Amino acid sequence: MTQDVITSATKEVADKTSDVRVERSAVGVLRARDVDVSQAGVGMVLADRNVSVTQGGGRTFIARGNVSIQQGGGNTLVAAGDATIRQGGTGSLFTLGAVSVEQGGIGVALAREVRAGSGGIVGLALAPSLQVEPGGRVVIGLREAAIAGVAIGIVGGLVVAAAQHARRG
Repeated sequence: MTQDVITSATKEVADKTSDVRVERSAVGVLRARDVDVSQAGVGMVLADRNVSVTQGGGRTFIARGNVSIQQGGGNTLVAAGDATIRQGGTGSLFTLGAVSVEQGGIGVALAREVRAGSGGIVGLALAPSLQVEPGGRVVIGLREAAIAGVAIGIVGGLVVAAAQHARRG
């Protein structure tokens, strides 16, 4: 059974036993089994399974399954499954599965696998497997992040040592 929320504004929709489809609406908190957001905005989505966003967006999406965004976006996405973004973006994405982005962007992606397809850009990709296809771009990968971490650690250690030496001296 699917509960439809169409052309309305509501503070909360909670129906964990069925699917919820939100169209041309605004919802503060949405809790359901599967969630489909179409031309709508949501504050937070808590899904027991999958989340699908088409021409919409939200602040936070948390799913025990997969997350799919087409022509939309969000601030933070957390998923136990895979995440796919086409013509959209997110600030941060954390998933136990794979991430794929085409014609869109992700600020920070932490996943098992990250794929930047045509027109896709990832600012910081922290993943053991990284694929950058023609037209895709990853600004900082796992190797660069590790090098930067070591450099910041060394510089920080030197600054602390110099400060302690100056205090004693």
